Amino acid sequence: MNIALDLTVTMGVIVTVVIAIVGWVQMGRKATNDRIASTNGRLDRHEHRISTVEQTVMGLPGKDDLHDLRIALEGLRGDMKEVRAAQAAAVDASRRQEVVIQRVEQHLLQEKSGK
Repeated sequence: MNIALDLTVTMGVIVTVVIAIVGWVQMGRKATNDRIASTNGRLDRHEHRISTVEQTVMGLPGKDDLHDLRIALEGLRGDMKEVRAAQAAAVDASRRQEVVIQRVEQHLLQEKSGK
């Protein structure tokens, strides 16, 4: 069996097969590139969200800030106790003054009615 290879037909088949293989590889690369591009977009969005959360967390009060706030509140509690004590003393003084004024008023009314 003597098979004579026709160069024009053989070259056409070889070129067609090579073009088909190159096209198939390019399709795989395009799909991979599309997936990489979508993944990059997702990574950019995640990076933006993470940096936003980091900025928010950096603005939150820390352990030392909360401790200082607790100490300040304790100081205010002591000040409020002093204010309550002063207010109670003022109320007592006001009651005593009211009793004195009533006595003076009674005395003046008795003098007026007695004359």
